[in-house]
Amino acid sequence: MRIPRFASAFVVTLALACGGDPAGAGGSGEGGASAPSTSTSGGGSSGEGGAASTSSTSSTSSAGGGLPCPENVTCVETSSFVEERDTSLEGTEAIDAYACAPETNEGGPEIIYRVWIPGPGYLSAAVYDAAGDDIDLHLLTELDLAAPTGAGCVARGDVEVGADVEPGYAWIVADTWVNGSNTPLSGPFTIEIGFAPASEGPCAMQTGSIARVGDGGEALALPATGPVALEAHLVTQEEPAPFPESTSDELDAHFALSLERSGMAMIRTQNWAPLEGGGTFYGAGVGDPADLPALHEAWYVTMLWTPAARPAGGTRMILRHPTDASRAVVVAAGYETGPSSLQRIGGAPEEVHRYLGTGHDDELVLGFAADGTLPIGPRRCTD
Repeated sequence: MRIPRFASAFVVTLALACGGDPAGAGGSGEGGASAPSTSTSGGGSSGEGGAASTSSTSSTSSAGGGLPCPENVTCVETSSFVEERDTSLEGTEAIDAYACAPETNEGGPEIIYRVWIPGPGYLSAAVYDAAGDDIDLHLLTELDLAAPTGAGCVARGDVEVGADVEPGYAWIVADTWVNGSNTPLSGPFTIEIGFAPASEGPCAMQTGSIARVGDGGEALALPATGPVALEAHLVTQEEPAPFPESTSDELDAHFALSLERSGMAMIRTQNWAPLEGGGTFYGAGVGDPADLPALHEAWYVTMLWTPAARPAGGTRMILRHPTDASRAVVVAAGYETGPSSLQRIGGAPEEVHRYLGTGHDDELVLGFAADGTLPIGPRRCTD
C-alpha cells in the first residue's frame, strides 16, 4: 500500500529552461524558481486535484525545449512536479515490457511524461498508489511515440526511480503492473517528478584536521573516509513558527518543500531531528531556523565538531563516493552537530544518500571544498 503523503499539486518552473545559470535556478546554483509552466496533452494539468480528462489537443509551451507537446503525453518543463492521475480511467496501452526489466509484465494502461532536461543532472520520480493497485515507474532516455517500446529504459522502480541524465528530453512512464492472473492492477496514484541540476568540475578538498567533541585531542584528519549516518530533517527559514511539536508534525509540508527546492523526487522516510540539548521544538539544528535555507537543508552535512571548530553555516564541504570518484555532493556544513559516535565521520540527510546511492553508515569521503563558492547540490567530479 502506497499512500500519498501530500496530495496538493504544484509545479515550479526551471529558470534554467530559458537559458538561466546551468548550475541551478538561482544564479549561483542555489534554489530559486519562477512561475509555473506545464503543458498537458491527453491528460489534465497538475493542480486539478483528481484524475485528468482523457480528451486532448496538442499544445506548445513557451519554456523548455519549445517543441509541441505530443498527444496523450504530459509534458513537464519544471524542476518539480506533482499531480494525481488514474490508470483505471485513462492512459494508453502501448508498452507492455521494458528493457530494464524485460520479464516484468507492464501490460496495463500507462501514462507518459516527457521531461525537459535543461542541463546535466539527476532525474527522479516517486509514485504513491492505493492498496491493491500497482503503478510502476520507468525512466527512458529515448522513446519513439510513433511506435513506443520500452527499449530506451535505463531505470525502473516499484515506488521510486532515478538516473543521471543529459540535456534534452527524457521520459517517465507510470505503467500498470499485471499480476499472475493477468489482471492489470490499475487505479489512482500521485506522482512526483524532480530534476536536480549537477554542477561539473574539480572536487578538490582542503587538507587539514578538525577537532571533535570527546576526541581526546586527536583531531580528525581531513579529507576523511568513513561511515556517514542518515540524518533527520531540520526546520528551515521557509517554515515559520509555530515549529513542530512532534517528530512528524508538519512533516508532509516539509517533504513538499524539499522536493520543490532540491528537485529530488523520492520516498522520504526520515522524521524531524529529535529534541536534544534543551531544544524547544523538533527539527532544531544549531542556531535559528531563519538562518537555514531550504536548499541547504536538503544537502547538509554534520560532524561532531567542537563549538570552536564548527564552520559557519553554509560552508562548502564535499561528500564523494569512495568507489565512483565522479559522483559527489557539495554539502552545506555548520547547521547541525552530530552524530554522537566518533566512529562516524559525519551525517547527511536522505536526499544526499539517495543521490549517491548510499545508505545509513555507508562509507564516503568527506572534506572541506578547496573552492568555497561551489553550488550546493550534486556534482560530477572531473578530477
